Amino acid sequence: MEFETFPTASPQGWQSIFFNDRGLRAGWRLLIFIAMIVLLVYGVNVLGRHFAGAGANAPRTPQLSEFLMRVIQTVVELALFLVLLFLTWIMSKIERRGMGVYGLPLQRSLLPVFFTGYFFWGFLPLTVLLLILRACRVFYFGHLSPLDGQIAAWCVLWLSLFLLVGLFEEYLMRGYALYTLADGIGFWPAAIIQAVLFARAHMGNNGETRIGIIATAVFAIFAAATLWRTGNLWLAVGAHAGWDWGQSFFFGVNDSGLKVTGHLLNPILVQGPDWLTGGSVGPEGSVLTLILWTLMTVLFLALYRKPRDPVLMITEGRRY
Repeated sequence: MEFETFPTASPQGWQSIFFNDRGLRAGWRLLIFIAMIVLLVYGVNVLGRHFAGAGANAPRTPQLSEFLMRVIQTVVELALFLVLLFLTWIMSKIERRGMGVYGLPLQRSLLPVFFTGYFFWGFLPLTVLLLILRACRVFYFGHLSPLDGQIAAWCVLWLSLFLLVGLFEEYLMRGYALYTLADGIGFWPAAIIQAVLFARAHMGNNGETRIGIIATAVFAIFAAATLWRTGNLWLAVGAHAGWDWGQSFFFGVNDSGLKVTGHLLNPILVQGPDWLTGGSVGPEGSVLTLILWTLMTVLFLALYRKPRDPVLMITEGRRY
């Protein structure tokens, strides 16, 4: 992620309110991006109320199955991500930059980096956490669900859904918005603000607790650290998707307070203090997760010592 500069004369007078020597100021660019999102959300809400009113007098339809509802959720998640890509593309044209600078460049190392994040920084840490909880005798892995076509279908569906969740949430919080905010105030101040907003967005989940919210902010800092060191979001997307898929499908535990249908293992939760077990939140509500994600951040920064060039935040002659 690198800020491209264009040699222009420094604006004078009232123009300096809107422009600097790199073009339109970061604050105004971010406002344009947010305004497009707000208008889009408003339009969707208007259409939703219209169709809801039209459907009030329509004959009742049979209730959708859980599997079909999740298929629809996957399609919606895909649509949201594509819309986010489109809005980012509009901003890239305004700013005369390539889409890749906003965190998701299409490059040859994409898949290795993504799968490294998925397994080594997402699924594996979750497994270690649950093994620790098992050693504390507050968690048991339980029994396997029947290995049939139904569980295979759920496996593919959850893989697809959580891949899109990882793409959408990481790109929304740490894509164009983080890039532009960092242009104005520096990378780490912007990353901290994004972490707070990311945690705030999860407060609406049923069953969330204070520890779970704080843990979400810590994960956001970890994701920002991967962006800082690798220059893109692919590892963070992988870690995000691998952790969520491991929770919801593979181990069958609560994910941010949500328990889903269609999981491989059927765990047994033993009564214990919520600060240890995570309570209704699931593993993310455990204080052990706070420690784990903090250690992961430190370990990642130690292993990836030298930042890649694309992640350098160049603003007003300084590098962050």
